[in-house]
Amino acid sequence: MDRQTFIDKLKGKLDELDSEFNQMQVKAEQASENVRHQWESRKLELKEKRAELQGKLDELRNDSSTRWEEVKDSAEKTWDSTKAGLKDIRDSLFK
Repeated sequence: MDRQTFIDKLKGKLDELDSEFNQMQVKAEQASENVRHQWESRKLELKEKRAELQGKLDELRNDSSTRWEEVKDSAEKTWDSTKAGLKDIRDSLFK
């Protein structure tokens, strides 16, 4: 996969993350107080991961060096961790 294709793919993943985050926010607003409280603490984790992914995307866009493969690998690991966190939140709070 070339660099631009990966950048496009990562942008799509960020859009997917934003969409899922927004859906969970709506569900949390309609949930019990306990779920809302848990969501408030857990959503900070997601925001941090999203910011980390955005940083990787920005780095890929702005860094013309050949080390983009390192950034790509790091971004993929961050995405996997983020996706696992989303699943955990969805399964534990929004069954």
